[in-house]
Amino acid sequence: MKTTSPKLSVLVLFSILMMAFIPVGEKAKKPIYLNPSYSFRERAADLVSRMTPEEKQSQLGNTMPPIPRLGVNHYDVWGEALHGVMGRNNNSGMTATSFPNSVAVGATWDPELIKRETNVISDEARGFNYDVLFTLTYWSPVIEPARDPRWGRTAETFGEDPFLVSRIGKGFIQGLMGDDPTYLKAVPCGKHYFANNTEFNRHSGSANMDERDMREFYLLPYRTLIRDYKLPAIMTAYSAVNGIPVSASKYLVDTIARKTYGLDGYVTGDCGAIDDMVRGHHYSENHTVAAAMGIKAGVDTDCGGVYQANALDAVQQGILTEGEIDKALVNIFTIRMRMGEFDPREIVPYTGIKPGVINDPSHNNLALEVATKTPVLLKNSTVTKTGNKALPIDLRNVKKIAVLGPQADKVELGDYSGEVEPHLRISPVEGIQNYIRENNLKTEIVSLVTGNTDRNTDFINVTGFSTLRNGEVVKEYDATKFVSSAPGLIVASRFGRTSISGIKDGDWTAYDNVDITGVDSIRFNLSSSADGGILEVRVGSAAGNMLASEKITSPQQSGGFPGFARPRVVPVKINTLGITGPQTLVLVYREAAEKEIDPATLNLAAGCDVALVFVGTDQSTGREESDRFALTLPGNQNELIKAVAAVNPNTIVVMQTMGMVEVEQFKNLADVTGIIWTGYNGQAQGTAMAKVLFGDVNPGGKLNVTWHKSLNDLPEFNNYNLRGDGTNGRTYMYFNKDVSYEFGYGLSYTTFEYSNFAISKNNITPNDKITVSVDVQNTGTVDGDEVVQVYVKTPDSPASLERPVKRLKGFQRVTIPRGQVKTVSIDIDCQDLWFWDSEKRKITFDPGRYVFEIGASSRDIKGQVEARMSGSYKPVLTTVVAECDRVVLKPGNKVQTSVTASMSDDSFYDITKAVVTYKSNNPGVAIVDEKGIVTATGVGVASIIASVTIDGTTVSNSYPLKVMPDLNPASVTVNGKNIRGFNKDVKAYSYLLKSNAKIPVVKAETLGSGISVEIEQARAIPGTATISLIDNITLEKNVYYLNFDTESVSDEFNGSAVDPRWEWVRENKSTHSLSAKAGSLTITSEKGGVLEATNDANNLLLQSANNDWTIETRLVCSRTPSQPENAGILAYQDDDNFVKLMFRAVIKTTRARGVQPGTLDLVMEENGIAKSLATFNLKDEITGDKALNLKLEKKGGTYTAYYSLDGTNYELLGTAGLLLKDIRAGLIVCDGIVAQYMKSTYWFDSDTTKPDTPFDVSFDYFRIKNSGLK
Repeated sequence: MKTTSPKLSVLVLFSILMMAFIPVGEKAKKPIYLNPSYSFRERAADLVSRMTPEEKQSQLGNTMPPIPRLGVNHYDVWGEALHGVMGRNNNSGMTATSFPNSVAVGATWDPELIKRETNVISDEARGFNYDVLFTLTYWSPVIEPARDPRWGRTAETFGEDPFLVSRIGKGFIQGLMGDDPTYLKAVPCGKHYFANNTEFNRHSGSANMDERDMREFYLLPYRTLIRDYKLPAIMTAYSAVNGIPVSASKYLVDTIARKTYGLDGYVTGDCGAIDDMVRGHHYSENHTVAAAMGIKAGVDTDCGGVYQANALDAVQQGILTEGEIDKALVNIFTIRMRMGEFDPREIVPYTGIKPGVINDPSHNNLALEVATKTPVLLKNSTVTKTGNKALPIDLRNVKKIAVLGPQADKVELGDYSGEVEPHLRISPVEGIQNYIRENNLKTEIVSLVTGNTDRNTDFINVTGFSTLRNGEVVKEYDATKFVSSAPGLIVASRFGRTSISGIKDGDWTAYDNVDITGVDSIRFNLSSSADGGILEVRVGSAAGNMLASEKITSPQQSGGFPGFARPRVVPVKINTLGITGPQTLVLVYREAAEKEIDPATLNLAAGCDVALVFVGTDQSTGREESDRFALTLPGNQNELIKAVAAVNPNTIVVMQTMGMVEVEQFKNLADVTGIIWTGYNGQAQGTAMAKVLFGDVNPGGKLNVTWHKSLNDLPEFNNYNLRGDGTNGRTYMYFNKDVSYEFGYGLSYTTFEYSNFAISKNNITPNDKITVSVDVQNTGTVDGDEVVQVYVKTPDSPASLERPVKRLKGFQRVTIPRGQVKTVSIDIDCQDLWFWDSEKRKITFDPGRYVFEIGASSRDIKGQVEARMSGSYKPVLTTVVAECDRVVLKPGNKVQTSVTASMSDDSFYDITKAVVTYKSNNPGVAIVDEKGIVTATGVGVASIIASVTIDGTTVSNSYPLKVMPDLNPASVTVNGKNIRGFNKDVKAYSYLLKSNAKIPVVKAETLGSGISVEIEQARAIPGTATISLIDNITLEKNVYYLNFDTESVSDEFNGSAVDPRWEWVRENKSTHSLSAKAGSLTITSEKGGVLEATNDANNLLLQSANNDWTIETRLVCSRTPSQPENAGILAYQDDDNFVKLMFRAVIKTTRARGVQPGTLDLVMEENGIAKSLATFNLKDEITGDKALNLKLEKKGGTYTAYYSLDGTNYELLGTAGLLLKDIRAGLIVCDGIVAQYMKSTYWFDSDTTKPDTPFDVSFDYFRIKNSGLK
């Protein structure tokens, strides 16, 4: 039966009025958030407005749980695709194409190649997300310029120059985003915003800098990629800038990223960054305050649990508003809308990309192509014996090649790498062997993996020590609080622990006033690397009298970080040499003796025509959370190179490293005839390097960082000033002393000559665009790639301004056949030649000469052209942001529009002096006056548009509003009587009727016009009546369920059959029994489940339970459940709508060890979308005489779950809120599936292999007690 509200005349008139403002798609009867006729932001606002405060809070994290009643699926914001889709969540353990890492592809200087790469990555991402969209937001790329090569994450960056990073980053994000004007293929996220350039103190430290360095260097890639190429997301860093955590800085996140650069998307905090505001930086007093700070600053989502646990507390305390939460959620759900998640598949262009695209042969070919474009040829000398260049190796004249070094048989992929198909994972030696075999060559390849990559810093880490006399502690000391130390040592706190970083061979720390009178030993709290080292105790200085010398070695252990032992206590006997009283105690740290080079290696090398030595770094050298404090090749690799070169005059060194390394020890050795470098070069690294070594590919890569001669050339690690420490500046822009290899350096197997240098204008203004051109001829004998580079100098700038030595402002990689000449034209927008004026807080341009150097590297300049800069820069309006403090309104509410206008010089225009006009795209919902005051006039969504005109340029921006309907009923009656205790916020009511009762009649009325009432009466007893109050504009519903039933039946399972009022759903008689265990019902788990898309579980034992009740059961299992087996109590409407209190297998992870007894899980499913409400991991197995008691209570639409391990004392597990009709309740045992919500577990392992023995679950009883209204 369907009933419509009276007051028809008013409703008809209102409807006619509103039709002009309702998009055509509204007629399709879709809620606004599912209606593509509206804008994405309007739809997001509508969706957010329908959420409860608790639901809103739940969506503020990287794992966004489902909201089944709204059709919102589980979604993981955290995805990784730095150089290939990394297996997480649904694709955990699966393989994907793995490309070279960022520092490698940065050396290609080829943005279009990188765009092709990420187009493939986004294809594979869509393939993984074909069945269900679970993660298309990828926290890549890293667009932090590599300020200092010691940074542990240098391997994840594109280089040290912000212009190069911006151009490579452009290709990266464009390939991920796709080219559709409406939908995003995948969503890149630039990180780590910003100046996150040290790992040792990233959770507690501050990058202190002036605004000039901030704008010209650290922020420049963000400015370019957000403003010019619409980067849709950024991640705020753990660290602080100038004392304020980035995630707490409204200025950095909102004022700069959004209002200056125009970020239109979402902002996430790095994982734990909001927590770091409390526990790392001690900037906020607690997590509630931190949540408020982060959301107010503009960080929309928290990777971690701070927002999801504390946002509503912040609202209750008055330090955050629900409107601010709404605005954050609109940002993230707008991105989800833009991926097509809420739209029909047929209108989203990328939904047809199927899983078969993953690891497509063409993708593997591209991975190989990219890997051949990354290598940089650093040295290529003439071999005395042959008179030819060492490279490429002429296999016609080479009979035997030795392939040596610790990296010869390794495939190092680097951080954030996914799994690779084994047959595609090619090591250097395998690539070389394959090349010889595939080309039917006779050259013999001999190989010996030798040398090591052991870390040669922080080999001993002392955190504290105690002096002892006769076994009694005299005094304890904090080793991190030394009074002096060797240069370069750093003390930092991470994860609540303070330690010393940067310890190298011979470094020391000193402690004053250590009384050693009568002291006979010292107890050290320390950890050490695998090889350890020597710890010396001296008096007075690092060269003073030695009281003790102890060899520190690591015990054998399992777990923890590879090659590094857990903290432990080491007692050391000392001889005070008769010295007494307070002394300065000095701890000296010495490396363990170097491992000698194996004689077999040298014999092998001496007997070959060519010795290839593969060396490099790996993830023990440096990575996330771990900087490197030495820049030499780790382990004994330098010694290996020198030893091999001493016995083979044609030694070629191939380095695959995380960035620059010191090479002065072997670079100039005459017998080291060739050196090649690359970053971690992807799955095809071995095949690619063989092609380069043997001349199939001519290397054309160029260095993307400066290779310093020594660590001593660098300023102090934590100094973020680019102009340096008064002696040495940072990057090629401010460092003009000798280097091993300069930025942009790279040789070729051919030679190039430059001529005919030209510039399109000799007099320029900041508003001009110019072209610099040059003719480049390949004067060698083979085809080759050249990267033509344009650097800009401003020699007329006053010295006091400390302008850079030069800046990269253009480049182009070109392929030139031998003998040919190509004219290379590089366009330069003079607006990009700006500097930052810290006093006026806007960009500026120095007048005078601008020298454009054209060359093959930053120092190999082939020629130059000049232009004179004059005139003033005329900034134009670039970014307008309109907003108000709320998203959700009620009719009659008023809000004030706030508008900001940012100019192209990054200044803010005084908005009171601009021409600002306002309009609403739906005046029937909201109107706005000339002052920007908005009044909610009706129900629905509207966008408030602010248009700003400055000097003839108009830019508009809008924000969405949702005006809520009042869907509360005026009355609800059953058989003409009001429901006893009716509460409009309680959506379900249960009646316990007598067996002969008639079917009740339900009626309802609305409070006002514009609302329809639809009532579906119960058809029988048991049965359910539903009342739907529906807004005619938004199609929003308020639904009430009235459930009617009689008494249910308990069963002790003592007979030969279950009570006849039970019903078996999909019964399999062979897998349930009342005799297998006396007095119990035993059900054997079978393939199938009732969760998400799997609706095929056998042997559901159900009976009618369509009122309120309490159910108890007691179960025991034949063995521990194996992922994802489960058993328990089921409250069931149908396969897509139910509540289940289950005992299931613990979610499997790759880190799990030993027996995992099982997990209690309260899960609900609505319209096929599952959601876990509460879980608890048991400590003991539920087998033998150890039973588990489960209790599930239903009250209206609330289901409360309890458990007991002793049968007497029950513990609360959790509650679920779900409206079910025609409810049956009973028992379930099944193999189940790994549900979507389970896959967000860290280190998730998708393996579902079962033991050979069946999983039998015996239920001792099923007891139900009914209740309800009469």
